[in-house]
Amino acid sequence: MSNNIYNIGKLLSANVIAQAIGFLVYPILTRMYAPEDFAVLSLFVSIAGVLSIIATAEYQYAIVLPKGEERARALVCLSSLILIGLTAIVCLSIPFAQPIAALFKAPELAHWWWLMPLSVLGLGAWNILNYWYIRRKAFSRISGYQMTQGVFAASGKVGFGALGWLHGGMILATVIAPLLSLAISIGLAWKKHMHGLFSARMEEMKAAAREYANFPKFNLPRALVNAAAQSLPIWMLTPVFGLDAVGRFSLAFMVSFLPLNILARACYQVLFQHVSELVQQRLSIRSILLRFTLWMGGGMIVGMTVIYIVVPQLVTFLFGAEWLESAEIIRRLFPYLMLTPICGTLCFLSDVFGKQKIALWMETGYVIAIGLAIGAGIYMNCFMGAISLFAWTRFAYLAIQLIWFLSLVRTYHKTLS
Repeated sequence: MSNNIYNIGKLLSANVIAQAIGFLVYPILTRMYAPEDFAVLSLFVSIAGVLSIIATAEYQYAIVLPKGEERARALVCLSSLILIGLTAIVCLSIPFAQPIAALFKAPELAHWWWLMPLSVLGLGAWNILNYWYIRRKAFSRISGYQMTQGVFAASGKVGFGALGWLHGGMILATVIAPLLSLAISIGLAWKKHMHGLFSARMEEMKAAAREYANFPKFNLPRALVNAAAQSLPIWMLTPVFGLDAVGRFSLAFMVSFLPLNILARACYQVLFQHVSELVQQRLSIRSILLRFTLWMGGGMIVGMTVIYIVVPQLVTFLFGAEWLESAEIIRRLFPYLMLTPICGTLCFLSDVFGKQKIALWMETGYVIAIGLAIGAGIYMNCFMGAISLFAWTRFAYLAIQLIWFLSLVRTYHKTLS
């Protein structure tokens, strides 16, 4: 357990530094860019996120699971081939940038659509490499990527804004930063962790594809559904309430959700690898997961209570009085945020126990509920009401998901006795 805490601390410290750098520049960005620019960035990132999920067919999650290195390398090669193919397909969408942007009533999106293939390639490549690092317990490489990516993204957004690229500077920095960090990470890790990584034969890749077919069959639709759920507020609210309102929502979502997601990601990366090993060896996982849940839950209750009280003053001080509406949006998102670190960490349990199909159906039901909740807010022509309904629907789903995760652990331990 102490080693797990050390690894979580290593990843978390890197994430905290990277996130701190991002937060330090936000007071500059909000005085440099308009809310509309944040909205266009959110649209671009949400679309790129969905495409990057398709780009690897979710095979990267399976890289951690095989006992033998040969099968794991085959999964890396398989994921990489799928990524190259999908990136090529995204390139073919560039001539249709104008109609795509028109769907969201955001014409500025069309000017930067040519960056979409590069964004998908960078995100997909890191998704693959990240899970190879997890398998190799190369957590320092993960933390190194996170830190450099945070520095490049923050400095790029400020730098491009200073140069006067105020309508696409944040998008350009968001695309370039992962690519630069990926190149540095590969260069540093090549000799120790990557030599011979892409030497798998086609027969090995086909065998790996068949063995782990549940990942594209169930995990891919589930991941797409989950990504759609997170993107639905942007996609649905932008055409109705406009880029200004959605830009304020985007800022609120980024500064409140991303730190919690980073915390969950650090815990996930360590616990996924460790719990997978324990299950392979038919050992108990109850105590480690129970301690994590209690520790994280208690910390969230205390921390979120303090933040709720001070968030209006904090937003005004950091971002300017013109962004005060974002503080109210953050408060309305609190139900959504409360359970995010716990469930975001424990979501690997459905993969470990082969329950991807059930998880898919749960996610599908959630997306339908989210669409109805946001649709109700749109019907009432109430922007804040739509956000509140979205947040409470998310809270209800995460509570149900947490109960299910704990039941999976309980069922597993019954098989040990």
